[in-house]
Amino acid sequence: MADHPTGKDIFRECCSKIAAACEPYGFKYYKSRRSMVKHVGSFTAEVRFSSHASNVAGSYLEFNTDCRMINTASGKTYWYISLSSFRDKGKVWNLAKEATRERELAEIITLIQDKVVPLVDKYGTNLEEVLEEAIMTGWFLPQANPMEFYVLDIIDLVVDFGSPEQISACAHLYIRHLPEDLQETFRKDFEAYQREEKAASTIAFRKLIPLMVERNISLPQ
Repeated sequence: MADHPTGKDIFRECCSKIAAACEPYGFKYYKSRRSMVKHVGSFTAEVRFSSHASNVAGSYLEFNTDCRMINTASGKTYWYISLSSFRDKGKVWNLAKEATRERELAEIITLIQDKVVPLVDKYGTNLEEVLEEAIMTGWFLPQANPMEFYVLDIIDLVVDFGSPEQISACAHLYIRHLPEDLQETFRKDFEAYQREEKAASTIAFRKLIPLMVERNISLPQ
């Protein structure tokens, strides 16, 4: 009697199938790292596959994949997103059952090709548009309701690749969307840093305020 494939066997096979489907889109698969990599301009996009130790043979084999965008030269990660966030309630995939596995795999491949690939490619073909969208919305991933506090996460991208005007606009966007009491706290922390380089009382401000002072970015009017 032939041995049944283990969860690890199934996981590795599924990774290889997804990688083969994404190869025409410019991704190179690194089997030992369980990830696919694509270079676009100054960036490296990495799609990583993951599972979980709680898998149960024949009934549950968790599968998820995430994508991150990295500065190829510095290694800095600008953003990270789980592919499951595009699904209803963010559920990961269960690839344990052979009867439904191909359907699940097809969904994963489609999401990578339809959601991840266009986003990644834009960094290589139209970075200026990426920066403008980031500044206008406070985020640069497909979301129905972008959350303004994510501006802190895009500061690095805008600082590294944007103009002085874009950096200023990005900082002002963040400040204007703070609640009124936090805007006042930001102002006081900003002025204290200008006077004596005192660290901000709010941890979230400790990155942005020194950057603004260093680049002579004033508070929004």
